[in-house]
Amino acid sequence: MKTLKINSSTNIIKLNNQTYIPFQLHQLPKYYNEISLSDQFNLKGYTYININSLKSYNIDIHTLNKDLDYKLKR
Repeated sequence: MKTLKINSSTNIIKLNNQTYIPFQLHQLPKYYNEISLSDQFNLKGYTYININSLKSYNIDIHTLNKDLDYKLKR
């Protein structure tokens, strides 16, 4: 049985105990052509890539919005 879990604030999808990170077209990693097609899919304008197939990633992902902590900037 397949399980699907979507985090609505970050759009991170967990599908069958695999975590998929969303990327917009202009955010795709430079080595995107090396990632297997079985480790990615497209949904609602995002390209979701399996976190295990990314060369470097931050496991502690709280948000994808870089300006969320704008109060700390001067």
